[in-house]
Amino acid sequence: MPLNPSLQTLETYEDRQIIAMPDFAGPLVSVLLASAQGELLAGRLLGKNSSSKYEKYAAAVKAALDTGVVADNNAITFTAVAAGSDGNVIKVQLLDPAGNSKALAVSISADTIVVSLATSAAGAITSTAAEVIAAVNAHLYAKTLLVAANKGASTGAGVVAAVAATALAGGANANVVPSVILEEYVANQVAEVTVRAYLGGVFYTSMLVGMDAAAIAALGARVVNDITIVPV
Repeated sequence: MPLNPSLQTLETYEDRQIIAMPDFAGPLVSVLLASAQGELLAGRLLGKNSSSKYEKYAAAVKAALDTGVVADNNAITFTAVAAGSDGNVIKVQLLDPAGNSKALAVSISADTIVVSLATSAAGAITSTAAEVIAAVNAHLYAKTLLVAANKGASTGAGVVAAVAATALAGGANANVVPSVILEEYVANQVAEVTVRAYLGGVFYTSMLVGMDAAAIAALGARVVNDITIVPV
């Protein structure tokens, strides 16, 4: 069931847009029954929360970790491939192998992606951020968990420093599972509002000006139920 159909505005009437969503097969939220709510844009995804009321859908966020310093051109951002809180358990370690003439290598140890840095004949770290990024992104398993990239204006030319195993952070799950699409703009939402959900498909909103009785009856037959949207 598509949840991101392209919206096509057919015409407008006062402050209301008349919208067709031919690609959407699920319920849409239509017919505002209360006033004085906060802004919700037409086309906004909604989902049922733990109280069985609907709220604005907020997409999952990917966890990330920054290392290095942009001005030193060795700053790296490691970003989880999958959005959600699970990304917060992934750790990255830039390991000083404490040896001479060591080669750059990437391995997995439990929940940690370990980047063993290359060293010179004297034991000094020689791996640049660009080399670390390339090695992580080429690793068969590490690349399925996260993506490494230069942070901001960092060129990647700078030599990196060792970093203890550190977890990615900021990953968050979507607040609700999207299940309906708001068909009409809702302004000034400050309290719960009850709206009516209709089955999707090729049809026009009940707010069409001049809709005849037969059309209204046909649309009414598509009613799913009344649902309540909590404030933004």
